[in-house]
Amino acid sequence: MEHIKSALKKAGVTDGEGLEPAIAPPRSEKAFPLPVRKVETDESSNTPAKKPLRQVNIDLKHLERKRIVSKSMDDPNHIAFNLLRTRVRQAMADNKWKSLAITSPTPACGKTMVTLNLAFSLSRNPGLKTVVVDLDLRRPSIAPTLNIEPDRSIAQFLLGRADDPRDCFVQADPNLFLGLNSGHTPASSELLQSPKMLDLFNFVEKELSPEVILFDLPPMKSSDDALGFLPRVDTSLLVVASGTTTTKEVDECEIQISELDKLLGIVLNKCEDAQTEDYYY
Repeated sequence: MEHIKSALKKAGVTDGEGLEPAIAPPRSEKAFPLPVRKVETDESSNTPAKKPLRQVNIDLKHLERKRIVSKSMDDPNHIAFNLLRTRVRQAMADNKWKSLAITSPTPACGKTMVTLNLAFSLSRNPGLKTVVVDLDLRRPSIAPTLNIEPDRSIAQFLLGRADDPRDCFVQADPNLFLGLNSGHTPASSELLQSPKMLDLFNFVEKELSPEVILFDLPPMKSSDDALGFLPRVDTSLLVVASGTTTTKEVDECEIQISELDKLLGIVLNKCEDAQTEDYYY
């Protein structure tokens, strides 16, 4: 922890200490596998009956205002997310991991911004199909950040108010698919651990066939949602905000995730450079 605390001390964390964003060494243990269920088929063709996902056009200027810079790549800060992409992809490939959760100690650390920038950066690779799933059911941010109105929300599907999970997903790029949410769902922890989550996993795994799945989870200190869901994924990133997140908050969250053996690394966000960059990883 000493080398970690020394790095965030330079970044100006509120109590004068902090953590260095670092990718943790690979581990040999495997996560709980994504469950697979039988997919209903069309009897006439003996193939899964599918309807196309809704395709959406995203305003690049709107993305830049929201600091989603990995889509257009006009902002030089996109390089930081390319570097993060390379390190994350290498670690996941080395360990044959597919699912990555992204969370933070508290709100306003920028976890959704990091999730979307990483997703756009990953999906630019030919053949690297990427799926983002917004599982912050209490305060969903993917759809509002991208200015997309979902047909149905993942919360509605988990509550049994939407029959087809396809209605919760859109295609934003040839290699990028987004699972959207809207509104506020109080019983979020129970839903994230409900049997309907298995159906959602099965749809993502079998119908979308991604190489990488990113889950945008709620902040860890806001509820038990993230801790309850983390055992379902291969690994995770913890996003902390320079000048906002305290060392105590980082320590507590790091210990909790490490006890589950799910910590890939820590991302330091909102760290201002003396030159042009507003944040780095």
